[in-house]
Amino acid sequence: MEDYSRRAFIRTSLSGFLGVTLALPTITALATRAQAFEGRVPPGAPIHWDAFLEAIAKEAAKQHLDRWDERAYVAEMAKLARRLDLKDERLILALEKAKKGIGNGRIDFDHLEKNEDFQVSFLQFEKGEKIDCHDHPEMTGVLLCATGEVDVWNYDLVGEEPEPGHVLLREVQHTRLKKSHVSTLTSKESNIHRLKARELTQLVDIFTPPYNEDRSKRSRWFAVDDEPYQGQGKDFLAQVR
Repeated sequence: MEDYSRRAFIRTSLSGFLGVTLALPTITALATRAQAFEGRVPPGAPIHWDAFLEAIAKEAAKQHLDRWDERAYVAEMAKLARRLDLKDERLILALEKAKKGIGNGRIDFDHLEKNEDFQVSFLQFEKGEKIDCHDHPEMTGVLLCATGEVDVWNYDLVGEEPEPGHVLLREVQHTRLKKSHVSTLTSKESNIHRLKARELTQLVDIFTPPYNEDRSKRSRWFAVDDEPYQGQGKDFLAQVR
């Protein structure tokens, strides 16, 4: 019973944050989770929010294994993200409720789910809003575009201090995400990225492990030059901020 009580509060965190009231009795919530994923949904079929979180939790627990494969894990998480049913009634209501933040002059952000193994976050961008270039120390990430359209640039770190206070970043991917599209990063590949919305856009981000005080302190932000380093290629000089 103690475990159920804890997870019940976690499972309503999305709606709690966005102000959507869930009036499900305890027995209905239990039945919903029981039918969520294991053996009840055909392979590849859309999964609702509870099933999505249950599946992520199961996969994220594998990071503690000695032979954990980051690439394989991120690929599996990307598959799960693509399967999230964006027509899930609670998710649609939540995303619509979030639009009340339109016009506030900032990116709307909150943690939807966070524990010791992973975190799921919500971001809402208005047209032209951006997140500058930054890294994710010792973390993997999967970004799911739930609505809208956003450009994502991914970089690898290829050199420290080519000039004082700067690093050299190599652009490895530029992706335009639309609804149901995903972008990924591992702790060593494509880990540095920046985003800019082309229209009103809502993202669901999955990071493993989650941010904590140490990883937050070690995270770095970069001001990337517009032109390639020494005028050619895909390497860019970036000032560490």
